[in-house]
Amino acid sequence: MSKEDRVPKSENPVQEIGAEGVVHQVFHDAYRESKAAWVTGRPQPAVMTALSRGWFDAGPLLDLGCGTGENAAAIAKERPELRVLAVDAVPQAVEHARTVMSAAALDERVRVEVGDLRAFEPSESFGTVLDAGVLHVFSDHDRTAYLEMVARAVLPEGTAIFIEFSDAETRPRGPRRLAREEICAALSEAGFTIDSIEPTRYETTAHPGGAAAWLVRAIR
Repeated sequence: MSKEDRVPKSENPVQEIGAEGVVHQVFHDAYRESKAAWVTGRPQPAVMTALSRGWFDAGPLLDLGCGTGENAAAIAKERPELRVLAVDAVPQAVEHARTVMSAAALDERVRVEVGDLRAFEPSESFGTVLDAGVLHVFSDHDRTAYLEMVARAVLPEGTAIFIEFSDAETRPRGPRRLAREEICAALSEAGFTIDSIEPTRYETTAHPGGAAAWLVRAIR
C-alpha cells in the first residue's frame, strides 16, 4: 500500500470556490435538475429585515439575480407604490418568477426579464438595487465589471443592498465566502460608501439554519 493509499479520503470532497467564481452553467443546470439550493419558496429573511427598516422605500427597485421571484414579490406587496425590475440569467427561473407575480396580481408593477448579469446594462436608473446572493458567485474579473454596472444603475445617493455568504460559513456547498474587508473594499472601489454591514443568515436547502452571510447597505 502506498502512502497516498493510506491517507483517508473524504467521500464528499469540498470544492472551495475562489477567484475563478462559480461556473455560469451551474445555475442553468441547477434549475433544469430542480437542485437550486437557493430556491426555498419564500423570501430571504434578511430581505424582510431590510424591508422592515425602510431600505426599499426609494424606487424604482432593481432586483438582480431575482431567481424565482419571492424577494421581489414580498417587497412589492409591502410597498404598493413601488415599481420593480427583476432580472435573472436563467429563463426557467424567470418564467417561474412571472408566474409568482401573476398569481399575486403584481404583473403591472413588477417586470421580470432574462439578463446575463455579467453583461447586463439597465436602460433606466433606480433608487434601490437588491443583490440577494449574486456578488458572491462572480470571478474577481466579473465582480469588478458587475459592481461598476450596479453603481451606474443607482441614482445619486441611492442605495444598494447586498446579502452574500461570509467567511464565517465553513460548511460545504455554496459559492465563495467573502470576508468583511473584501466586500467593503470591492464596494468602495466601485464608488459606494458602506452605511451598514452586519452578520445575517442566507437560507438554502443545503445549510440547515441558514448559511453565515453579510447584510450590507451601501450608498452611491
